[in-house]
Amino acid sequence: MALITISLKDIIQSLYGAFRLAKGDKTGLNYFNTTYEAFWKSFYALILIAPVFCILLIVKYDSTGENISSIRFGSIYIITYIIGWVAFPLIVFHILNLTSMGDKFIRYVVAYNWASVLQNFIYLPFAILVEARIFTGFPATIIGLILLSIVLVYTWFITKVALETTNIFVTSIVIIDLFLSIFLSSISQGMIINI
Repeated sequence: MALITISLKDIIQSLYGAFRLAKGDKTGLNYFNTTYEAFWKSFYALILIAPVFCILLIVKYDSTGENISSIRFGSIYIITYIIGWVAFPLIVFHILNLTSMGDKFIRYVVAYNWASVLQNFIYLPFAILVEARIFTGFPATIIGLILLSIVLVYTWFITKVALETTNIFVTSIVIIDLFLSIFLSSISQGMIINI
């Protein structure tokens, strides 16, 4: 398979669609292509997020008390980061096929991936400030919960409009996404502590 490239126009259009969805506008879906090629292009979102994620890793490494090399530390988190981008779509693929909604898979993943750019640009700067101990204690907890709630509501809305299904099913998908993130994060942390 030839390398799939993406244009600046594709990126801007997709991010604008994600922005429209963030405003609660269902027509944001119209700004995403739902072709096989567009599916793979949507994974360029992880590259857009990567610089901010790397800053978080640098700050996190500087603040950790564990005796671990920077290369091993970075490798653990980068591998987990990539696994997260692959694992959730695979889980959703199987769930949607089992529930006869496989035809909505590409549309959902394309919207979800591009929306992840906005979500991470909201949440990662806060996470960096927490790791740098600029935000600490009760205020940091409250702000963190507010931002997490915003991300979850946004994810729920995207899932609802892309899959066009029941609230219970949509909520289940969002919960799976949340628990997968917690699971991968705990595995990363466990590997750091136990090395």
